Amino acid sequence: MKIAAICCTYKRPQLLAQAVESFLRQDYPAELRELIVLDDADQYSPQGGKGWQIVSVPQRFRTLGEKRNASAALVSSDVDAYCVWDDDDIYLPWHLSAAAQALTDADYSIPTALYVDKRTRLERKENQYLFHGAWAFRRSAFDQVCGYPFIQSGQDQGLLKRFKAAKLRRGDPIQFDDRPSYVYRWYTPHSSHLSAMGASGYERLGTFVAERVTHLEPRWDRDWVQLHEQAIAKEERREHARTA
Repeated sequence: MKIAAICCTYKRPQLLAQAVESFLRQDYPAELRELIVLDDADQYSPQGGKGWQIVSVPQRFRTLGEKRNASAALVSSDVDAYCVWDDDDIYLPWHLSAAAQALTDADYSIPTALYVDKRTRLERKENQYLFHGAWAFRRSAFDQVCGYPFIQSGQDQGLLKRFKAAKLRRGDPIQFDDRPSYVYRWYTPHSSHLSAMGASGYERLGTFVAERVTHLEPRWDRDWVQLHEQAIAKEERREHARTA
């Protein structure tokens, strides 16, 4: 199964560098994955690397739903599935492998557990239908429901509503691998989350000044795998104390 990670970005190069680094560290076969970054602030010179590229356009999309659909349209013709790749979150090295396994007998995938970044540690959190950055779905399923609705906030739940209406099958990577692979960051990236900016947030983001980026250097600001290992060790100590 070939998977395309689709990333929408807007005036956040420091965070995008970490999202690209997350992709480069994936253990899924290199020939079966690609990353498409769509920027509509015209901030980046043409650039990319092994398996990834940034597409930068000068005209801003009217809604995030339309932008997500456009990013999906940019992937290679032989891609079988999409994996949402938000620019302000972290994806641990087994994320694409877990998504591919969950999609083996499913149309879309939403993990029932993930990590929340707590600055110095990761905290496991249960999930049902939220945290869109952790979702994946087959290309055929996405095409069947005509993609995201053309709306701003809530386009993720709009897509889910379409999946449910079409009676598509949901998968859960946690059923195959108990290790969460997605790290959600709310306060720690020091960025403006659109969902927290109110009705005019999309317009206000457009007023931010964006410096031209001629070369994006992928990197992580922390050892996220080590933080995951520490979280696992803490859970094991807690379970041992509970059963002792």
